[in-house]
Amino acid sequence: MSNPSRKHLTKEQREVIEAGLLNNDSARTIAKRLGVSPSTITREVKTNRTLREKKSNKPTKLSHRCVHVSECDKVGSACSSCFSLFTLCKQCRTKQCIYYCSDFMRKVCPQTQKWPYICPANCKKRSGCNYQKASYSAYEADQNYRNRLSSTRSGIAVTQEELVAMDKLITPLIKQGQSYEAIWREHSSELPIGLRSAYNYQEKGLFSTPNIELPRKVRYKLRKKSVAKREHIDRSAHEYKDFQALSVHEIARVVQADSVQGFQENNYDLLSLMLVARSFQFYFKKKHGTPDGVVGIFDMLERYLDSREAFKRIFEVILADRGSEFNNFEGMERSYLEPDKKRCRVYFCDPMKSNQKAQCERNHEQLRRILPKGQSDFDTLSAWDCATITSHINSYPSPKQAGARPIDLIQGLVPQELLDLLGIERIAPDDVTLKPKLVNHAVIL
Repeated sequence: MSNPSRKHLTKEQREVIEAGLLNNDSARTIAKRLGVSPSTITREVKTNRTLREKKSNKPTKLSHRCVHVSECDKVGSACSSCFSLFTLCKQCRTKQCIYYCSDFMRKVCPQTQKWPYICPANCKKRSGCNYQKASYSAYEADQNYRNRLSSTRSGIAVTQEELVAMDKLITPLIKQGQSYEAIWREHSSELPIGLRSAYNYQEKGLFSTPNIELPRKVRYKLRKKSVAKREHIDRSAHEYKDFQALSVHEIARVVQADSVQGFQENNYDLLSLMLVARSFQFYFKKKHGTPDGVVGIFDMLERYLDSREAFKRIFEVILADRGSEFNNFEGMERSYLEPDKKRCRVYFCDPMKSNQKAQCERNHEQLRRILPKGQSDFDTLSAWDCATITSHINSYPSPKQAGARPIDLIQGLVPQELLDLLGIERIAPDDVTLKPKLVNHAVIL
C-alpha cells in the first residue's frame, strides 16, 4: 500500500484511513498499513477532516458558540452599520453577530482536539451538542487537499518589495520604447522572474506600465480560443428507448440525475439524485463538468452503505442527461466494493429532451428558492451546506405525495445510518426554510 516515492497521500490511502477511523483503529495501526509515520495520519485527519456547523433558526443562540460570550459586553459595535445603545450584541435578534464580530472565536469540542479528531460515533451528547461536527470522508478529504494544492500554486511568487523594485527598473525602459525581451536580455540577472512570468504579471496589471506602451500587444488582436469538439460517447444499450424497454417495476424505481450550476465561472456545481417514487432529492457538491466527480460520489455512497446490494436497492436504475459529467457511465455502473460486478444501470435522455426527466427538473424549483439562479456562488458551499439544503427540501411537504414529507417516505429504503453519515436530518415543519438566508454566505442578492 505504501509508495515511498510519493510525498502526498493518494485517494486510495485516504480510503484506508477512513476505514480505520470507522473501525476505531489507532493512528499507529493505520500508519503501519500504509507504511507511513503516525504523525502523517494525525496531520492528515486534522487538516482534511470536514467541519460542519449546526444550523440554528434562532440568531440569539449563535453567540453561545463564541468563547468570549460570558464576558462579552459589546453594544452596537459588532456590525459596522449598527447604532444600538440598548441591546448587547450577543443578544441581538436581528443579526447573527458571529458573522460580523471581529473578536468572534469558535468554541471547539475537547473530544475533537485529540485523536481521532472527529466526533465519537457513540457520543451521547451529539444530538444536543452546539460544537462543530467533525467527520472524515476520503472523498471530501481528497477534494480539500486538491483545492489547497491548487490555491497555494496560484498568485505571484515574489514579495511586494521585489515587485516594486522590478517596476522601477522596467517601467522607464518600456517608456523608452524597449521590449520585455530586450530588457530581460540585459537585466535578467537582476530580475527574480523569467520573461514568460513578466508577461503574465503585465496581464494581471501588477506593473504600472499600461498596455498602450507595448506596441505589439496593442497591434495584435486577441487570439480566438478554439472550442474543442465534444467527445463522442457510444451509448449503445444505454439510450432512452432502452430505458423505456425496462419493466414497469424497474422504471418506477428510477433515480433521475442532473447537475445544477451556480455562477458560470464556478469550479463546482451540485449533483442532484432524485428518487422519483419517493420525491426525495440528494444534493452533492462536485467538480464542474468532470466525470470523475460523479463516479467519486457513487463510490462514496457505496462505501457508506457498505454493500453493493444495498447501493443497488436504492440506485438500481439511473436516468441522466447527456452532460459531460455523466460520460463515464461505465465507472458509474462498476461497483467500488466488487469491481467485477455492476452496482446499477445508467441510461440517458434523448438529445435536447430534458423533459424526459421532468420530475428532477421541476424539483430544482425548491433548490432555486434557496440558491437563486445567477446569484449563487457554489464554490463557497460546503458539504454541510449541501446536507442542510437537502434536509430542508426533503422536510417540505410534497404535493405529489398528498402532502407527505419525502424524508418520511424513504424509511425502509434508505438506511438511517446513511443519512447520519451525510448529515441529513428531519427538520420540524415550522423550521423548514426555503429562502437564501439558509445559506446566506453563498448568495449575492
